[in-house]
Amino acid sequence: MVISLNSCLSFICFSLCLWSRTASSLNLEDPNVCSHWESYSVTVQESYPHPFDQIYYTSCTDILNWFKCTRHRISYRTAYRHGEKTMYRRKSQCCPGFYESREMCVPHCADKCVHGRCIAPNTCQCEPGWGGINCSSEY
Repeated sequence: MVISLNSCLSFICFSLCLWSRTASSLNLEDPNVCSHWESYSVTVQESYPHPFDQIYYTSCTDILNWFKCTRHRISYRTAYRHGEKTMYRRKSQCCPGFYESREMCVPHCADKCVHGRCIAPNTCQCEPGWGGINCSSEY
């Protein structure tokens, strides 16, 4: 079975679009979103002065070398090398007691709110006529 190039490209584009939707980050301006600094490494190309022996000639009184003397000096040329650089970025995440749902941080209740809804970490708001920690007691 031969897969056409267009089919492959369509699949790749679809996958990237789907990934970008799921890889979106939380907004630090939203409620219950906290952040921390995260370090990561990047490979960088850096320049440095590389020494080399440079030979040059000067006039001198050496008749055997036609009045030309050889001299040496250390010179430098720019060379390049790969290095690791530590970078930092701010990473957003839900604050303790909250979890991410549809790009928002919503409260988490360890016990399910049977007849109510979770309004804060481990805090249920019960429907009329219901009470208790998890809204399971009828009045």
